[in-house]
Amino acid sequence: MSGQLAFGDPEFFSTSQIRDYCNNGARLLRPLYNELHIAAEELEAVLRFVPSTNPQAGGLDSRVRAKFVAGHLHRSADAVEVAVASLRRTYMSFHKHFVNDQPPKPKRQFTFD
Repeated sequence: MSGQLAFGDPEFFSTSQIRDYCNNGARLLRPLYNELHIAAEELEAVLRFVPSTNPQAGGLDSRVRAKFVAGHLHRSADAVEVAVASLRRTYMSFHKHFVNDQPPKPKRQFTFD
């Protein structure tokens, strides 16, 4: 992955510029979803082996705390998923509300013979 994330210049003067901006954003953010989920699993695995502060818990408290901490990374991955989906929806909504500006085709009328 590149060291710098950039969607490109937000110039919205044509349909293709809006589409390209949304696609660039989704393309850049999408790999972060997997990266964050994998990092969360790795973090949880490492933190499970941190010595327990309570010897009577038998290490159970370390496993629970590790799950709490790793949960934040899982939620950040879910936020990336929402961001990518919203970028896709942005372009589709633009297309629906501004590009498909034609009136609906008239429906066939039922006639009594």
